[in-house]
Amino acid sequence: MKTSNFAQSMLKSDRKHSGVLWDFGSKKFIAMEKQLMQYWWLIALSITSGVAGQTMIKLGVTRPGAVSSTDSLVGLVLMIFQSPLILGGLVLYGVGALAWIAVLARMDLSYAYPFLALNFILITLVSRLALGETIPTSRWIGIAVICLGIILIARAGNPD
Repeated sequence: MKTSNFAQSMLKSDRKHSGVLWDFGSKKFIAMEKQLMQYWWLIALSITSGVAGQTMIKLGVTRPGAVSSTDSLVGLVLMIFQSPLILGGLVLYGVGALAWIAVLARMDLSYAYPFLALNFILITLVSRLALGETIPTSRWIGIAVICLGIILIARAGNPD
C-alpha cells in the first residue's frame, strides 16, 4: 500500500517535532533505553518500598482500636508512634523517597515519573490478594489502561 505525499510529510513532521516517538532506532531513544536499564532497580526500589509502606500503614491503622484513636491530631500521632506497622511503613516510605531522589538525579522527571503508575497496579493487586479487598471490574479496566500507558511511555523514550 502506497502512502500519500501528505501522509509521508505528516510522519516526517511528527518525527521531527516529537523527537524519538517514531524512531525507536535513534541514538536518543537508545541512550534513554540504556539509562532506564541501568537505573531500573532504583525505580523498582522506590515502587516496592511505597507499596510495602502503604500495606504496612493500612495494616497498622486497621488493627483493633486504631480507628477510634484518629479522632484528634494527638490521637493520630499517638497511634503512629505506638504502632510498629505504621512506623515500619513510614520507614519504607523514606527508603522509597531516597531511591526516587536518586532516580531524579539521573533521569528526566517527565520520563521517570509515569513509572510510578506501577504503584496503582501493585497496590490493587496487594489489596485484593493480601488484604482481601473487593476490586470492581471498572477498576481492573483502569489498571489495564495504566499498563498500556506505561508501555507507551517506556517505548517513547526521551524527546530531547
